[in-house]
Amino acid sequence: MTEIIEEETTKFVSTNLIAEPNFIDWVSKELGLKDFQTKAVLDLVGEWATTPFIARYRKEVTGDLDENMIRDIVSLREKQEKIWKMKNTAINTIDEMVKLTPELLENIIKAITLKEVEEIYKPYKSKKKTKAMIAIEKGFQVIADYIKAWEEFKNTSEFVNLLKENKEEEIIEGSKEIIAAEIVANAEIREFLRSYLEKKSNIVSKIKWEKSIEKLADNIKKDIYKFDIYSDFEINISKIKPYQILALNRWENLKILTVKLKADKLEEEFLKQFDNDFDTEVWKIYLEAIKAWYKTLYKSVENEVMWELSEIAEDDAISVFQTNLSALLMTKPEYGKKILAFDPGYRTGCKIVVLDEWANPIEFSKIFLHSENNAKILIKKLLEKHNIEIVIVWNGTASNETVELVQSISEVPIYIVNESGASVYSASKIAQEEFKDLDLTDRWTISIGRRFIDPLSELVKVPVWSIWVGMYQHDMPEKKLEEKLGYVVEDTVNKVGINVNTASVYVLNHISWIDKRAAKKIYKNRPYKNREQLKKVLSDSVYEQAIWFLRIPESPEKLDNTDIHPEQYEFAKYVIDNRIFSIDKVSAEIRKDFTEVTLRFVRDAYSKIWEDPRVNSAHKKASKKIEIDDVEIWMIVDGTVRNVVAFGAFVDIGLKNDWLVHISQLANKFISDPNEIVSVWDKVKVKITEIYKEKGKIQLSMKDV
Repeated sequence: MTEIIEEETTKFVSTNLIAEPNFIDWVSKELGLKDFQTKAVLDLVGEWATTPFIARYRKEVTGDLDENMIRDIVSLREKQEKIWKMKNTAINTIDEMVKLTPELLENIIKAITLKEVEEIYKPYKSKKKTKAMIAIEKGFQVIADYIKAWEEFKNTSEFVNLLKENKEEEIIEGSKEIIAAEIVANAEIREFLRSYLEKKSNIVSKIKWEKSIEKLADNIKKDIYKFDIYSDFEINISKIKPYQILALNRWENLKILTVKLKADKLEEEFLKQFDNDFDTEVWKIYLEAIKAWYKTLYKSVENEVMWELSEIAEDDAISVFQTNLSALLMTKPEYGKKILAFDPGYRTGCKIVVLDEWANPIEFSKIFLHSENNAKILIKKLLEKHNIEIVIVWNGTASNETVELVQSISEVPIYIVNESGASVYSASKIAQEEFKDLDLTDRWTISIGRRFIDPLSELVKVPVWSIWVGMYQHDMPEKKLEEKLGYVVEDTVNKVGINVNTASVYVLNHISWIDKRAAKKIYKNRPYKNREQLKKVLSDSVYEQAIWFLRIPESPEKLDNTDIHPEQYEFAKYVIDNRIFSIDKVSAEIRKDFTEVTLRFVRDAYSKIWEDPRVNSAHKKASKKIEIDDVEIWMIVDGTVRNVVAFGAFVDIGLKNDWLVHISQLANKFISDPNEIVSVWDKVKVKITEIYKEKGKIQLSMKDV
C-alpha cells in the first residue's frame, strides 16, 4: 500500500499525500541499469556537471554510460517527479474541496502517465462545478453507493430524508452523474479501454469539409497532393508509421480531416464487465449511468491514446532530425583558401563577398545577371585581384545561372552550399553583434561563404529548427525540438574539441560550462600559448569542467591538444612513455583514483592527437546544369543525399529539386531504417526509374546500382 505523509502546516495539506518514490530504483529498472549508475549520474548532475563532461570524464563512476543514456536517466527522473507532484497536487486540491473519495484517491495513485492524472484531475480544476460535484454537495453520494452495490435504496432512511428537499428524479439523475464520473476516473476501467484501443482499434481519417481547403494559404495548398492518401484512410493502430501520425496531425490541425479511432466491438466488450443476472430497477439505473457516460469516457481515453501516439511520432521525427543534424555538423572544415561567395538573385542582383583564408570578409560587390558582360568583367577582376581559389554559390533562385556565368570565364572550382537558416541568422541579434556595420544581405552572403569554410562554427549561430534536415519540424513543440537538437549541437562541439585561438564566441558558448560571458572573456584574451594561461581567465569550477574540450595546438605541451585533462597529465605521461596497457602495471603512487577505464581513455585520446573527427565533406561541386529533358529512364547518375527521413532519402542529382529514393528502393534487401544505408551528405549513385515530364517529377532507385 502507498505510504502516506502526515504533515501539519498553516496551509491545508492533505494527509493523503503520496510519499516521494524511490526514483533511483524506478529509473534503474526502467532502463535496465544498476542503481549505482543511476545514482552516480543524478549525483553528478546535482553538482552541476554537464552531460558531455559526465559521459567523457566520469566513466569510472557511471559504468561507462554515454550521453544518450545519461540524458535518459535525467529525463525519466524528471518525468516521474512531475507525475508524483501532479498526483499530490490533485490529491491536495480535491481533498481541500472535500471531494476526495477513497475510490478517487486510489485511481489517482494507480495512474501511470501524467496525461492520465490530468484527465482524472481535470473536472476538479475547473471553476465551473460539474453535475457530479453538485450532486455530491446535495448529499446524493450515499444513494450512488447503494446503486453501485446493486442494493435497493428507495425504502432507506437516507433516500426518504433526501426526498424532503429534492425530487426523486433529481436524486436518481444526480446519483447517476456521480457513478458516471467515478467510472470516467476509474484507473482499471480506463486501462481496459486503453489496452483495447492500443491493440485492436483502427485509425480512420476522412475529409472534414472540401471547402476548407480553399481557405488554406497558397504555400500550404501547393503541398496538398502529398496528403491525398489520407483523405479516406484506415489502418490498424499497430501498423501505422510515426510519419503517418504526423501527417494526420497536420491535416487535422488545418481542419481538413477528422481523425478518430474505430473499435467496433469495444462498447460491447466494455459493457460485458458489468453483466449480471439481475433485472432490477437498481441495476437498470446503474447500467443507464454507465451507458450515458461511455462516450465521454471513450473520448477521454481516445485522446490519451492519440496523444501518446503523437508523442512517439514526434520523438521519432526528432531522432531522425538529430541524426541528420549530427552528420551536417560533422562536415569537414575548409580553412586556408580565399573564397568568392555569391548570393544569387534576379531583380535585386547577385550579392558577392570575398573571404580571406580565415573567413574574414575583405570586399563586397554586386552583379546583375541581365547585364552579362559587365558581370563577367567584375567577376574576373575579383578572381584575379584576390587570387580566388574557390567559388561558393547558394542553392536558391538563379543559382544555376550564376554557376554558368562563372564557368564561362573561369575554371576555379565552384561548390553549391545549402543556405537553410542563413536568412534567420542574417536578421538575428548574433549577426548584428558580429557585423554591426553591415546590412542584412551582406551578413547573409558572408554566412553562405562560411558554410563552406566551417559549417559547425556557422551553424551553431542558427536556430536549429531552421535547418531543413528532417521532416515536420515546424509541427514539433518548439521547446522540445530546441532541447533535443541542442543536445546534438552540444555533443558535436564537445566531441570535436575546440581550438581556443580560432573559435568564435558562439562556438565557445556551447562548450561544457562555458556561458556567453566566459566565452567572450576567452575570446578577448587570446591568443593562448598553453592551457595554463586559461586558468587566469576562467574560474576554478569552469576550468575544471571545460578544459577537457579546449585545444591549444600551438602549445609545447602535446597533451594540451587532446581530450586529456591536466589533472590526468602525470598519469597519462607515465602510461604513454612506459607503454602501459594494463592498470595493474601502474604504481599505486601514480594510479591514485584512476582505473582501467581511465587508462583506455588516455591511450585512445593520445592516439588521436592532431586528428579532427570531421572528415566528410558535405559540399557538392557544381557540374554542368541539367534539365529534366536531359535525363532518361535507367540512366545512372551521381547524387548527394540532402535529407534522410523515415520513408527514404532525398537526393540532389543536379535538377532544381531533390528527389526521393523510397526506403524500398535504397537496397537489395529489406531495411527498417534508411540510416542503415545512407546519411546526410553521402555521395551516392542513383538510377532513374520513372520520369513524369508533365509534372516535372522523377523517381529514383539505388537498387542494383
